[in-house]
Amino acid sequence: MRISGATLGYSAIFGLFFSASLLAAEPAFLNTAQLAVIKQQLTDKQAAPQTTAAYQQLLKAADNALGKPNLSVTNKGMTPPSGSKHDYLSLSAYWWADDSKPDGLPWIRKDGNVNPASKNSQSDGVRLADFTARVQNLTLAWYFSGEQKYADKAASLMRTWFIDPDTRMNPNLNFAQGVPGIAAGRNTGVLDGRYFSTRIVDSVVLLHGNPAWKTADEQAMREWMTEYLTWLQSSKIAQKESCTENNHGNWYVTQVAGIAWYLDQPQVIKQMATLMKSKLDVQLMPDGTQPAELARTRSFHYSYFNLQAISLMAILAQKNGIDLWNYQTPQGGGVIKSLDFMAKYTDDSQPWPYKTLDRINVRPVPLLSWADNATGSSRYQQQIRSATFSLPPDSTRGAVMEAESETWLLSLPSWAKGYVAPQPALKSKG
Repeated sequence: MRISGATLGYSAIFGLFFSASLLAAEPAFLNTAQLAVIKQQLTDKQAAPQTTAAYQQLLKAADNALGKPNLSVTNKGMTPPSGSKHDYLSLSAYWWADDSKPDGLPWIRKDGNVNPASKNSQSDGVRLADFTARVQNLTLAWYFSGEQKYADKAASLMRTWFIDPDTRMNPNLNFAQGVPGIAAGRNTGVLDGRYFSTRIVDSVVLLHGNPAWKTADEQAMREWMTEYLTWLQSSKIAQKESCTENNHGNWYVTQVAGIAWYLDQPQVIKQMATLMKSKLDVQLMPDGTQPAELARTRSFHYSYFNLQAISLMAILAQKNGIDLWNYQTPQGGGVIKSLDFMAKYTDDSQPWPYKTLDRINVRPVPLLSWADNATGSSRYQQQIRSATFSLPPDSTRGAVMEAESETWLLSLPSWAKGYVAPQPALKSKG
């Protein structure tokens, strides 16, 4: 394990960390050895300014979550066609009532224009994103601060959403991203469940052994995740999503693989890595562009969003001895070439050469940092060093905060003090 700029104190942490057999407790997407160093830096007040800023924002979000009631799918106003509010229900964000029809049906698509009806309390879309963000923030706040109140609330939130009979969600997305007049649920709705993998799995792993998260809770969660994984692998809706050749298909892969990691199913992860390669073959061009995402009205966002799914899967694949970072498609494309393309546009002085409704320049920065960390290079050091995370006053604040947190709190750039390289290291391409 390579530690850049680490002190003897950090080395002692690693000795304690690896003295026990903790492989099963390793999160899917986070590096616990790195988190341990960052935690010590924060305790000693030796953390980088960006790390400290991200930590303060994390505590603010966690404190806010402490005072809010638990969330449940049974809170929604609408009732799914099944007749049970325990079934998740969301509406597709970019579909609107057809004003030319007396009843507005069927709804019509306006790509990039979000219908407020999809973002209210009548359905579960925003509720799921909010719930998973609260759990993640509270769990991380507990991890870094040691304050048990955060773990208590995170565990309580998960019991309400996944376990308690009166409030639990049924483990399916049969009615996700429905479109009135067309379908009560669609394959695109599988995307909503990505947070179960990227936020909940690692939160549960970190909380393992905490008194707030009991053995019975862990057992019930594993049962829920097992049923949900079965749904992802066998339902017609999910199977259709698995065949898509854009960001949806890649998020399906990452979602399934993250849950398979939690359930200790390495063969499923290998299958997903193979499926991801087949998708990259048709998505990533030799010049680094992603045509399916560039066709969208939010072309910058979706180019990043697709690479986010790919990069997270590459992190998880590496933990399983599979190298997606350096994978080359038959046409000569690859993850690094597509990151090279996006890296140029983290500089706002470089105009984005495609039509797009929005652009948050720093959003791809964590992906660049993860790639450098994984490949042992300093390819993107200039872009990472020059990135600023000044919080804007508008709705993009959350995305900027996430970019800073992912780069400087949940990981560190390879040149930062206390950096810990991911394991296992990728084989040299020499």
